[in-house]
Amino acid sequence: MRFSKTEMAGFLIAGAALGTLVTLIFAPKSGAQTRRDIRRFSKETVDQLDDLQKDVRGQLSAGYEQVKEVVDNAKEYVKDGKSGLQKLIKSA
Repeated sequence: MRFSKTEMAGFLIAGAALGTLVTLIFAPKSGAQTRRDIRRFSKETVDQLDDLQKDVRGQLSAGYEQVKEVVDNAKEYVKDGKSGLQKLIKSA
């Protein structure tokens, strides 16, 4: 199929117009808008990291308290066992 020069020129103009339209629709944001978006994203990320840090500290603190309680209970258990053995040895 052959196209005339007029038809080819029409296709070229239509393609250029369509390309321009697509470019305008999908054009990147302005520099000011991009900088605002970066600042907003950075602030949100910092806030999320702060929240995560607080959560981790809280969990570590709670875990530390639980471990401390287990160790204290173990010390008491060993102390009671030691006392029981000493009484058993003295009575033997």
